[in-house]
Amino acid sequence: MKSLFRHQSELSKVIDPIAADAVRDALSHVFYVTSWGYGADHWFSWFVKALNANPEIMAYLANEGSRPKYFPEERSRAQRPDLIKYTRFVADVGMTYTAIGDCYSYRPTMMHAVLEEWPDIVRVVQLTRHPYAWLFFHVRWRATNMRMLGGEQGPLEHEWLHGCDHELFKRLGLKSYKKEDIEVWTTFQGMWKMNDVASDTKMPIRQIPVEQVVASRELFCEIIDYLTHGRIKYDDKLLNLIYSWVWTPFRGEQPLRVLPKALRADWQDWQIEAFDKLVSPEAQDCFRQLGYEL
Repeated sequence: MKSLFRHQSELSKVIDPIAADAVRDALSHVFYVTSWGYGADHWFSWFVKALNANPEIMAYLANEGSRPKYFPEERSRAQRPDLIKYTRFVADVGMTYTAIGDCYSYRPTMMHAVLEEWPDIVRVVQLTRHPYAWLFFHVRWRATNMRMLGGEQGPLEHEWLHGCDHELFKRLGLKSYKKEDIEVWTTFQGMWKMNDVASDTKMPIRQIPVEQVVASRELFCEIIDYLTHGRIKYDDKLLNLIYSWVWTPFRGEQPLRVLPKALRADWQDWQIEAFDKLVSPEAQDCFRQLGYEL
């Protein structure tokens, strides 16, 4: 045993620690794109696919939000890995690439640790979505059992038990529902979660409507320049390719070309009542400040 400890002590003397400058450089190749939730929204998918179309970028697509669906023994769906450790992990596995990032696993208010530990080293942006469109995907994602390939219902069960304030919905006199009325209670859940926009927009993170990104190559390139510290450029050929995907559903997606106004026009009375009662005036003002008409 003494021999083993002596060997470990001698080993520590010959292992050179990574220099602080090298650590900072490695971390500067990591970026985050936050959101209010992915929900299999095609434009959110498009952005990540556009990132990965560049051979010098590796981007995760809601990886740490999806992983607990299949490995619930590791952590609950509401939990995320320690952000400092996770950032170091991402920097480590991304050494092959000029830039590596995680998209949509975290919300803006979950980024405090990174923003405090590595300000302007690890870059972060937030992609927003019109709340009516975001709600559509939020509900559809859950009504289709979150694309669980094995048919497990644990993730949806978790949201029913821990992701909804059923007493609040009842107290407000909203439409009554049962557990199997997924479209109803996940609509209330989504509207209730919309209030988080008020705290999200207070974070020192640039908020960018994804609707603007799919319409502007210049804005897309500006985002890439920011996230990668100017290390990566997209040429016209690559931009032509990725922008040809904006309206093309990917495998597992359904075609959708519905304007937010059209989505709102299809709401039934119970949905209109719920929005008015659940989404605070402050949250609605935040959406308007982001450029969204309600």
